[in-house]
Amino acid sequence: MRNLPPRVSVILPCYNGEAFLREAVQSILEQSFTDFELIIVDDGSTDASPVLLARMAQGDERIRVVTQPNGGIVAALNTAIDHSRGEYIARMDADDVSFSRRLAFQVAWLDDNPHTVIVGGQAVSDRHPTAASIRTCGGRHTATDLSVFPPRVAVSMHPLIMIRATALKAMGGYRNDYRHAEDYDLFIRAAAFGRIDNPPVDVLFYRRHDGAISVGNVEEQERSAVRAELDALVRAGSALPPRLVVKAYVRLRVFRRYRAISREKTRAMRPAMLASLCGVVPAALASSRFRRLPLLIGAALVRSLRTA
Repeated sequence: MRNLPPRVSVILPCYNGEAFLREAVQSILEQSFTDFELIIVDDGSTDASPVLLARMAQGDERIRVVTQPNGGIVAALNTAIDHSRGEYIARMDADDVSFSRRLAFQVAWLDDNPHTVIVGGQAVSDRHPTAASIRTCGGRHTATDLSVFPPRVAVSMHPLIMIRATALKAMGGYRNDYRHAEDYDLFIRAAAFGRIDNPPVDVLFYRRHDGAISVGNVEEQERSAVRAELDALVRAGSALPPRLVVKAYVRLRVFRRYRAISREKTRAMRPAMLASLCGVVPAALASSRFRRLPLLIGAALVRSLRTA
């Protein structure tokens, strides 16, 4: 019989993931949709991950393990993409759990919606979701719009997306220029290939643990995200905003992130945010393109005071 490629390639980068790796892999092996390959890239792990992966690969021929020296998440993802043979590529992390009908649902969605390039869904805070469980799809915008500033960018939760392989490979995979924001850069570029849909369906238990959120990476991540947006504006032939506007926007993004994870840093940033608000008002009055920015800064300040 001819060795046909699977419809789905699940790509899972792993670096020192032994704590939750077995459960993550098992959640893919137990999917109701079975026409898949699971490509796991061991990115130079120094814990027991390589031993666990070898054992699991021996037990299921759908698992393909690729080992390489530690090069970071982008290198691991691009290696996995290079080895993928599926029509669709699904992301998975070594510390999350996919619900059993995740792949079946996402494959059906892409089959039925030819103008969709990426389908996500809901990430849930509980292994066994209830109506009270916290859910997120990763973003609030349904379409990417680069004609305004700040841009509106449609995103999803990166660990739960499924994307058309032709589009992902045409984009050249992930780029290493946007540290901690490689997924955001991907979403911006993917908009040229179709919609990014986030149906209200639970597809993933998104594990929060001590290593999941790093306050130290917030500022670098947000600066990288803004640089990805500016790169998209240049590629679209749009004029870049004044430096003062960009600086205020970066500060706004950092401030909004800190509001969720650090009251101390939020309080410390309020004077700078107020200065940014005063600084961007003249630019906003001069150009309708920037009028959203002072409104967003003002709203963020008000919200931070309400939750103080």
